[in-house]
Amino acid sequence: MNTRITVNLVGLTVLAFSVTRAFAVEGGLGRPISGMSIAPFAGVVPPEPGLAVLTGDTYYEGSIGGGRTVPIAGLLVANVDMKASFTPITLLYIWNTPTKEWNFASVVSFPLAWLQVKADVSLGLLSLRKTDSIFGLFDLAFTPIVASHHFSQTDHLAFDFTFWAPTGSYQKGKLVNLSQNTWTFIPGVAYTKILPEANIELTGIWDMEFDTEDRATHYQNGILSDLEVLAIKRFKNGLGIGFVESWIQQVNDDEGAPPALNGFSGRAFGIGPIVTYSTKLGKSHLDFSARWIHDFDVAKRVAGDGFNFTVSLKF
Repeated sequence: MNTRITVNLVGLTVLAFSVTRAFAVEGGLGRPISGMSIAPFAGVVPPEPGLAVLTGDTYYEGSIGGGRTVPIAGLLVANVDMKASFTPITLLYIWNTPTKEWNFASVVSFPLAWLQVKADVSLGLLSLRKTDSIFGLFDLAFTPIVASHHFSQTDHLAFDFTFWAPTGSYQKGKLVNLSQNTWTFIPGVAYTKILPEANIELTGIWDMEFDTEDRATHYQNGILSDLEVLAIKRFKNGLGIGFVESWIQQVNDDEGAPPALNGFSGRAFGIGPIVTYSTKLGKSHLDFSARWIHDFDVAKRVAGDGFNFTVSLKF
C-alpha cells in the first residue's frame, strides 16, 4: 500500500481542525465547520504502525444577520458577526495489527482557539452592540478507535467514534467561551475509492453528532447529520488538486430554546477547492493540505467562509 496514504491518514475523520460547526445549535455553533471534517484517505488506516503528528490552522468568519435571534450561553442576541481561529495539535497512533484486512488507530487532539463575537444583546427594551473575544485551550477531542477494513488495494471502509469533552472554560452569559459545555458523541463511517489509472481519490464520510444537555442553560442541541465528499487528482510531483462538498442537516429541533425560535433547526451546504502536497523528509513522510470552503443555502446558522492549512509528519 502506497506510503503516501500513511501521511494523509493523520487527519482521519476526527480532524481536530474541524473544531466548530457554525450551526443552528446553542450559540449558532456546533463542532466541525462545513467541509472541514473530511480528510484525504479518511477510509484508510494503513498497515504501517507508528506515531503521526498533525498541526495547522483553521480560520472561519461568518455572520447571522437580518435581526435573527440566536441563543448564546443563556443570552438572546441578534446580528451576530463571528471570527474564529483554531490551531490543534493532534497525535495519532497506528496499532500493530497481524491481519491484512483490518487496521486500527487512535487519535487525541488539543485545540488552541481564538474567538471573537459581535452581537446585539437585548437588555429589556434596549439593545446594546457588544464585542467579546477569548483565547485558550478549547474542548479536547478523542477518537479511541478507528477501524479500517481493506476490501482491496483500491477500496477501503472505516468506522470511527469520536467524543468531545467539555474541558474548556465556560461561563453563562458570555458571548464567547472556550467550551460548548456539552459532551459530544460522533459515530462516523468513511469510504475511500482509489482510481489508480488516473491517480484519483474519491472519499466520502457521514457523521452523526449527539450532544448532552448544557446544564448551565438547560439547552439541548438537536442531532446533526454531516455528509461530506472530496475528489483529488494527484500528479507525479506529489501535488494534488480537487474539491470538497458538504451537507450538514439538523434532524430534530433543539430543546430548551425559546418558543419564538421555533426549534432553531438549521442546515448548511458548503463547497470549495482543496490542494495537497506529499513528499519524503529523510525516512519520514511529510504532507501539506489547504482548503477553502464557502457556505451556501444556509438556514438558522452562521454563514461564511472557512480556510484551513495543515501539515502532518509520519515517523
